[in-house]
Amino acid sequence: MRKTKTKSAASILKITLVALLIVPTILAIPTSEPAVASPIINVSSGALTAPPPPEPSITSLATTQERGHIYQAVGALIPGGGLSAIVNTKTATYVEVKTLSVDYRLERWTGTAWVTFKNNSNNATKTNLLNATSDWTVMPGYYYRVTSIHTAHDGSTTDTSKHVSGTVLF
Repeated sequence: MRKTKTKSAASILKITLVALLIVPTILAIPTSEPAVASPIINVSSGALTAPPPPEPSITSLATTQERGHIYQAVGALIPGGGLSAIVNTKTATYVEVKTLSVDYRLERWTGTAWVTFKNNSNNATKTNLLNATSDWTVMPGYYYRVTSIHTAHDGSTTDTSKHVSGTVLF
């Protein structure tokens, strides 16, 4: 009787070990496709490329004058109807400075990188506010954004701030 109990215990142990080894394998079998970003273009959106990866928006809003002259440096991309892309930039300082300038560019997403599509610059003297606007015609089916570099010079020091807008599909 003792041999039967030993054989039974050994059989139960083997079955338990096999079951323990098989269960994780069964649980690891995916029941659907893995959740990854798809490079497939969403035809219903009208986009000719996959969307660009998300990037944090950089907004320069200093809280104290000790951080420099510039307290606001922004660039925005606004659809103007049809294929019109309106670019608005604003540079503001705490006090009047000798020179304010902004260099900005409209960038297009190629599917792998941002490339400059159009660019412009503007400057003003003896002021604390500079607004610059451009209205450009874009190509449909692409994502666009604005990158702007804002500079304030008081005669002895220069402060610079960079801003990248969100993306817009035209």
